[in-house]
This record gives sequence, C-alpha cells and structure tokens, in this order.
Amino acid sequence: MSFTWSRLRMAALVIVTAGVLGLVVNSPALAGGPKPTVRVSPSFQNVAVNGDVVVDLRIEGAPTFAAYEFHLSFDPSVLRFTSVARGGDILEDAGRTPLCLGPDTVDLQNGIVSYACASTGGSGGPSGSGLLARLTFRALCPDQTELAFVPVGKDGSVDPVSISNPLGESIDTNGVSGDVNVNGPDCPTSRLLGDANCNGEVNAIDAAIVLQINAGLLRAPSCAENADVNQDGSIDSIDAALILQRVARLIGPF
Repeated sequence: MSFTWSRLRMAALVIVTAGVLGLVVNSPALAGGPKPTVRVSPSFQNVAVNGDVVVDLRIEGAPTFAAYEFHLSFDPSVLRFTSVARGGDILEDAGRTPLCLGPDTVDLQNGIVSYACASTGGSGGPSGSGLLARLTFRALCPDQTELAFVPVGKDGSVDPVSISNPLGESIDTNGVSGDVNVNGPDCPTSRLLGDANCNGEVNAIDAAIVLQINAGLLRAPSCAENADVNQDGSIDSIDAALILQRVARLIGPF
C-alpha cells in the first residue's frame, strides 16, 4: 500500500479548515483553465559516482492551493535516495501551517519517492510559482536515469503529482521530469530476470513497471534486460504476465 492514506488525510485536513473558516476558493484549473505544472529542476545534470544529486520540485502557474503530493521515480541501480523535505516556505509565507508525510517506505523500496504536504490556517493559501520540495540522492553507478512522476497505488489510481485547494478539491497538475547522468567507473553487474526496477527482488511492482514501460509511461531502467523475461527482445504484457505467475508461484524461477 502506498500513499492513498496520506491523500485521504490531506483532504480531511483542508476540508475541516475550510469548513471552520467558511472559505470558498474558485480554482481556474477546476473550471477547465490551464493546468499548473510541477517540474524537476534542473532538467538535466551530470554527476560523478559517489557525488550528491540535488533536485528541486518547482510549481508554476498554480491557482490557490493548500496541499500537494508527488510520486517521483528513479533507477535504484543508478541512484540511492538520501532525503526529501520541503524546499521553501511557500505554505508558511501564505499564512498556513504545513503537515508533511513521507517518503512512503514501500514505494521507496521500488524506486519511487512519495511525499505529501497538507496545511491548515486562516488564509486561502499560496498561488503562482515557488519551490515545493528538495530531494537528495547519492550517485552509485555510471548510467542515465530519468526522474519521472509516476502513478502509484492499486491499478495506478493515485495521480503522479497533484495539488488541492483549501476546500480539498484536487486540481489537475502536469509533471515535467528531469534526467541525471552519472559518470565514473563501471559497477559490477548481476542479472535477475523479472527485476524490472533493479532492487534485487521480483514482485508485482515489477509487473506494473513492465506495463508502464510498454505503454510509454516510463523509460526503461538501466537493468531493462531483466524486464524481458521471455528474452524475445521486447518488454511487453507477456513479460508482465510471466512475472505475476512467478510471484503467485504458478511457475518456477526464470
């Protein structure tokens, strides 16, 4: 289970706050206006092995909001997650008190940083542009990895990135990914068929990742050859089905 529970808590907090204060906020995005955007900054960086990778998540063009949530994927064979925190005082500066949760440990084991902040207070909340969060990774092995916003939860039901207004209404939000290129000596490699996210395990998350790769929602990780379970040169739904059969012990090891 991932951050679905945090989304519910975020909604409860902002709804209670809005109900007490009688706030009514009109959101252009909810009415079909332009969507706000959360982007990874910098969009590309080169880092040496064992170096720190620091990325900011910045919001642009936002209507009034009081909460945000994101799920950012990375290749755990290339980067090791170190920390995530609010990158600025965008909520406090608007007169609100933030409550942040994350990262989610299950998602993190599968190469996804899940993080969410709700807020309470007497103001409507910030709008426009600003810094939401700052993430730090350690570069492990030479390769390139995409830092992409991805859906999580059962059947990918939780949005990759979203903000909510003080009434608890979710606002459709675009996510723009970034890339990190790691330079340095090669790392020892091992191959575990079915391990699509390079974390040393084969489970249902790997099947979900294979389907997202096949649909073009995710870039293939550095250990993409692991995802081609039947070794036919293509990563597709057949590989996902084989992984699920292996997890259910309907078939033996690959």
